[in-house]
Amino acid sequence: MIWSIAWKNVWRNKKRSLVVITAVTLGIISGVLLVGIMEGWVRQRLHAAISNEVSHIQIHHKEFIKNEEIDLTLRNLGEITRDMDSLKEVSAWVKRTKIVAMANTPWANAGVIIYGVDAEKERLVTEIYKGIVPNGGRYLDEQSHGDILISDKTAEILKLKQYIVTDSAIEKLKGEKVPPAVLARLDKLKDKRFRSPGDFREALQQEFSRKELNKYGLLITDKALDYRIRNKVQITISDQEGTPIQGIFRVCGIYKTTNTGFDQASVFVNAGELASLYGGSEILTHEIAILLHNMDDVGPVREKLSRISGDNSVRTWKELAPDAAMMNDFMIMYYFIFIGIIMLALAFGIINTMLMAILERTKELGMLMAIGMNRSRIFKMIMLETVFLTGVGAVAGMLLGWTFAEVLGKTGIHFTGWGEGFEAIGFAAKVYPEVTPGFFMFITIMVIVTAIISSVWPARKALKLIPVEALRTE
Repeated sequence: MIWSIAWKNVWRNKKRSLVVITAVTLGIISGVLLVGIMEGWVRQRLHAAISNEVSHIQIHHKEFIKNEEIDLTLRNLGEITRDMDSLKEVSAWVKRTKIVAMANTPWANAGVIIYGVDAEKERLVTEIYKGIVPNGGRYLDEQSHGDILISDKTAEILKLKQYIVTDSAIEKLKGEKVPPAVLARLDKLKDKRFRSPGDFREALQQEFSRKELNKYGLLITDKALDYRIRNKVQITISDQEGTPIQGIFRVCGIYKTTNTGFDQASVFVNAGELASLYGGSEILTHEIAILLHNMDDVGPVREKLSRISGDNSVRTWKELAPDAAMMNDFMIMYYFIFIGIIMLALAFGIINTMLMAILERTKELGMLMAIGMNRSRIFKMIMLETVFLTGVGAVAGMLLGWTFAEVLGKTGIHFTGWGEGFEAIGFAAKVYPEVTPGFFMFITIMVIVTAIISSVWPARKALKLIPVEALRTE
């Protein structure tokens, strides 16, 4: 009976109750979307770190981590690879040569880390082959000779990324329904070569208004982008005696990941061709990257590999990508922080509403006490009213928040203005929100706890009423 009375009391003042329910609904929606965006970012960062940068486990010479010298190769390599093939938890693995180098073009130079890889095995461990940009050539293959795969960022630094308004670019812009008046002003820039995004942006600013740039600037820049595929890149490394050696490679493809720092430092060539450059009788192995079927097996596999690796260092993705590990481990804390702040703000509104309800019903509560309703039932009734009031808004908020998160999880949210900054620290500029069932369980518990805590003060206010005095209240 108390449950029925409490539910009816919620709707006695519909306007006031709907205001609180709406506030709770909006608060929960914002909480779901905020946590969904954070969850999506963390998962995308974790996926990128494992699938592009560090895999699940890496093995190096114990001194290679401190000083990446060419002669610090893996020990007991044959034994390690033989035993690793017997581990059922391992999905794929690849050996790499890893050398610090200088990359040069006639226009610029950049310090890089050059990876000598088996292109086919590398495809099984990393997803860099999926990151080849549009019109950016192709991935490495074993049949190609003298090829080098570089990133979009490295191409920009080496001036191999240019912007040129061609007839083809204008035709593509027409297909995107760019107004003829805008296209006409591109004639002044036609066939001019710009070797940096900044130079091209400045040229566009001289021809177009800010409003036009905001609407068409990114589209024009995208269609004018041109990579100098098959351009020569000179690579300079030091051999095992410290003697500088130079080699010429041609750009076969341009890739792009969500981590600008990784992109800027990493270029890839076939391991055999890199061995020919440093003149070794065999391919040097500085790193083994291992991908597992299940991330949860990282600990046990590391223990097994540590027993067979001898003096080599075996490290997991948590040690190799501590930023992604920290974000993943502290996700529950983000739940508490984000939802806790929202619930705290909502609690004040709920308390205020319930205090007003108690004030308006003073005479009624006095009568209930006078006819024999004990204080525990009064307390339970007010608590249930608060829970119902909050619960209706929470259910509506979770349903709407989940709907919005599902839609945005498919379309994505592009933080255009901050994209470059996010990618500089390894996070994608376009995020796909994700909301887990566990989060809804968490938010349900938080809502119930908030409602119960918020009901204490109004309930105590009601319990302090003296029936005789309460009955005299008008």
